[in-house]
Amino acid sequence: MQVRGVVLVTLALFLGIAALVLHLLAMCSPRWKITKRDRSPTMAPVSYGLWQRCENTNITIMKQGIPLGIRPNVQICRPNLYMRYSPDDFDTCYHIRRNCPVTEPEQLSAGCSCRYLPSTKGLQWLTVLAAIFLVIGLLLLYLKTITSPQNDSAVLVLSFGPFICFLLALLLMSTALILVGAYLRRDTYEDYTFPLRTISNDPNDLQGFDLHSLRNYAKHYESKISHEKYVAAEQELRTDANEHFHTRIGWATGFEIIATVLVFFVTALTILLLMASRSDDV
Repeated sequence: MQVRGVVLVTLALFLGIAALVLHLLAMCSPRWKITKRDRSPTMAPVSYGLWQRCENTNITIMKQGIPLGIRPNVQICRPNLYMRYSPDDFDTCYHIRRNCPVTEPEQLSAGCSCRYLPSTKGLQWLTVLAAIFLVIGLLLLYLKTITSPQNDSAVLVLSFGPFICFLLALLLMSTALILVGAYLRRDTYEDYTFPLRTISNDPNDLQGFDLHSLRNYAKHYESKISHEKYVAAEQELRTDANEHFHTRIGWATGFEIIATVLVFFVTALTILLLMASRSDDV
């Protein structure tokens, strides 16, 4: 390998390892999105990750039933799961919809299940696959520095493999970031309950809904909830959520953005390396 090729591989490995570390840190962090309440009563911020959601709370220290003091701002993390059920199971599951993070699956009523949001599942798959392609790409780059291919197949793999792996990782990570932006407020619509005047005009008997429970309520009571009324209720829920809460990206998303930029440069370096290798062959 010529000096130019060695420099390109070394730089690509350095940037690729940095991108992989940042990507793994982002995957393990619960701070992809942070939601805060804008109006009183104020609430502690809630952070959402790929696997968990966390919030800070004050915990009373007890000993033999006697309170000894309060430990402030203790971070409590739970699985980022939400209750899912069909319209037929609305009456059974609605009242236990907040039990998902603390209830074992076998203890849930029939027809009720705890699942990740589809957008969260998509992020999980995208980031895991991106990490796999990053690792494979780095291994192929390293092999390129320490081995001399003995046949055409090995030459083809070591020449095009790193570029293909890093390009796929770049596409997956970019798609993940687009998904984060597109569903930035999605957890807010599921994690909080909003009393809706569209459903009940009695201010003393307002029923609270999250987005999933509202949709199943409308289907369960389809005879008295028209489509127009449901659309108005969903719009009211989204408006209330956007007025009372705001969501911003956390440092984990920042890490993912930086990692994506680094992978872009690594992909460009692998293209230059491929061109340099072909010119050397000629």
